[in-house]
Parts: sequence; C-alpha cells; structure tokens
Amino acid sequence: MITNQKIDVGDVEYSRLSHVLRFSVAANTDAIRTIEDICNRHDMSMEEIAQEMGKLLETAIQTNYHRGALRRKYD
Repeated sequence: MITNQKIDVGDVEYSRLSHVLRFSVAANTDAIRTIEDICNRHDMSMEEIAQEMGKLLETAIQTNYHRGALRRKYD
C-alpha cells in the first residue's frame, strides 16, 4: 500500500458567467502509482491517469453528497 500520496490544487479560477470552477492538480509519483494500482494497469499514459483522477474526483463528490449532504430543492 502506497501511503505518501501528495495531491496539490492551484490556479483556481471561477467564472461567475458560466458558473464553472477551474483548477490545476499536481500529483506526486506515489499518487500516480496509486491510480495505476486502482486501475490495475501499469502502462497508462499521463492523459489516461489524469482522466482517471477526474473520474475518481467525480465519484468521491457523488459518494459524499449522497452520504448526508443531499441538498433538497423545492421549486
């Protein structure tokens, strides 16, 4: 098990017009190897790793949202 994953976020921008949040993500070698282990592939390109990190972020947001922070909308 890899335990020294470091992921940093920077260059944060938010567009009030389009309501889009953009930021850059920096991951160390251990974080990259963790993604490869999760995918059970060790031949991934950096683009594939970035795509997989995006999928994992989306999954984590959805999992945490449904865990208890579910916002109720009444229109």
